[in-house]
Amino acid sequence: MKRDNGQWIDKALNSLDGIKPADAPPGMYGNIMQRLQADRLHIVPDTVSSATIYRVAAAVLLIITMNVFTCVAFGKNISHEKQLQSFKKQYSISDTSDGLLNI
Repeated sequence: MKRDNGQWIDKALNSLDGIKPADAPPGMYGNIMQRLQADRLHIVPDTVSSATIYRVAAAVLLIITMNVFTCVAFGKNISHEKQLQSFKKQYSISDTSDGLLNI
Protein backbone atom coordinates (compact mmCIF):
# COMPACT_ATOMS: atom_id res chain seq x y z
CA MET A 1 0.00 0.00 0.00
CA LYS A 2 2.80 2.34 0.91
CA ARG A 3 4.51 1.40 -2.28
CA ASP A 4 1.40 2.34 -4.32
CA ASN A 5 1.20 5.71 -2.61
CA GLY A 6 4.87 6.37 -3.30
CA GLN A 7 4.49 5.39 -6.93
CA TRP A 8 1.43 7.62 -7.28
CA ILE A 9 3.35 10.58 -5.79
CA ASP A 10 6.33 9.97 -8.08
CA LYS A 11 4.04 9.64 -11.07
CA ALA A 12 2.32 12.95 -10.22
CA LEU A 13 5.63 14.78 -9.74
CA ASN A 14 7.10 13.33 -12.95
CA SER A 15 4.07 14.38 -14.98
CA LEU A 16 5.29 17.98 -14.72
CA ASP A 17 8.65 17.23 -16.34
CA GLY A 18 7.67 18.01 -19.94
CA ILE A 19 5.81 21.25 -19.21
CA LYS A 20 7.24 24.49 -20.56
CA PRO A 21 6.41 27.90 -19.09
CA ALA A 22 3.67 29.79 -20.87
CA ASP A 23 4.82 32.37 -23.38
CA ALA A 24 3.23 35.80 -23.30
CA PRO A 25 1.85 37.21 -26.53
CA PRO A 26 4.32 39.43 -28.33
CA GLY A 27 4.08 43.08 -27.29
CA MET A 28 2.28 42.35 -24.04
CA TYR A 29 5.15 43.63 -21.90
CA GLY A 30 5.29 46.86 -23.92
CA ASN A 31 1.53 47.37 -23.58
CA ILE A 32 1.69 46.87 -19.83
CA MET A 33 4.55 49.35 -19.50
CA GLN A 34 2.70 51.92 -21.62
CA ARG A 35 -0.38 51.64 -19.41
CA LEU A 36 1.67 52.00 -16.24
CA GLN A 37 3.46 55.08 -17.56
CA ALA A 38 0.21 56.59 -18.84
CA ASP A 39 -1.40 56.14 -15.42
CA ARG A 40 1.65 57.61 -13.70
CA LEU A 41 1.79 60.64 -16.03
CA HIS A 42 -1.96 61.09 -16.29
CA ILE A 43 -2.81 64.60 -15.12
CA VAL A 44 -6.28 65.02 -13.72
CA PRO A 45 -7.52 68.56 -14.34
CA ASP A 46 -8.73 70.37 -11.26
CA THR A 47 -12.35 71.16 -11.94
CA VAL A 48 -14.94 72.81 -9.77
CA SER A 49 -18.58 72.01 -10.21
CA SER A 50 -20.95 74.76 -11.26
CA ALA A 51 -22.99 74.24 -8.07
CA THR A 52 -19.94 75.17 -6.00
CA ILE A 53 -19.38 78.31 -8.06
CA TYR A 54 -23.03 79.36 -7.60
CA ARG A 55 -22.81 78.79 -3.84
CA VAL A 56 -19.66 80.89 -3.54
CA ALA A 57 -21.20 83.64 -5.67
CA ALA A 58 -24.33 83.65 -3.51
CA ALA A 59 -22.24 83.88 -0.33
CA VAL A 60 -20.22 86.80 -1.73
CA LEU A 61 -23.40 88.58 -2.82
CA LEU A 62 -24.91 88.07 0.64
CA ILE A 63 -21.82 89.50 2.35
CA ILE A 64 -21.76 92.53 0.04
CA THR A 65 -25.48 93.15 0.62
CA MET A 66 -25.06 92.94 4.39
CA ASN A 67 -22.14 95.40 4.24
CA VAL A 68 -24.14 97.90 2.18
CA PHE A 69 -27.11 97.75 4.57
CA THR A 70 -24.77 98.12 7.55
CA CYS A 71 -23.09 101.17 6.03
CA VAL A 72 -26.47 102.76 5.25
CA ALA A 73 -27.79 102.07 8.76
CA PHE A 74 -24.69 103.45 10.49
CA GLY A 75 -24.66 106.42 8.13
CA LYS A 76 -28.22 107.28 9.16
CA ASN A 77 -27.31 106.96 12.85
CA ILE A 78 -24.25 109.14 12.47
CA SER A 79 -26.12 111.81 10.48
CA HIS A 80 -28.93 111.74 13.10
CA GLU A 81 -26.37 112.20 15.89
CA LYS A 82 -24.76 115.11 14.00
CA GLN A 83 -28.16 116.73 13.61
CA LEU A 84 -28.81 116.38 17.35
CA GLN A 85 -25.40 117.85 18.18
CA SER A 86 -25.96 120.81 15.90
CA PHE A 87 -29.41 121.30 17.47
CA LYS A 88 -27.81 121.23 20.93
CA LYS A 89 -25.21 123.77 19.88
CA GLN A 90 -27.78 126.02 18.30
CA TYR A 91 -30.04 126.13 21.35
CA SER A 92 -27.24 125.71 23.93
CA ILE A 93 -28.67 122.51 25.36
CA SER A 94 -26.37 120.38 27.51
CA ASP A 95 -26.72 116.99 29.09
CA THR A 96 -26.22 118.22 32.66
CA SER A 97 -28.98 117.75 35.18
CA ASP A 98 -28.64 121.29 36.50
CA GLY A 99 -31.63 123.16 35.10
CA LEU A 100 -30.30 126.58 36.04
CA LEU A 101 -27.37 126.37 33.66
CA ASN A 102 -29.61 125.83 30.67
CA ILE A 103 -31.40 129.13 31.07
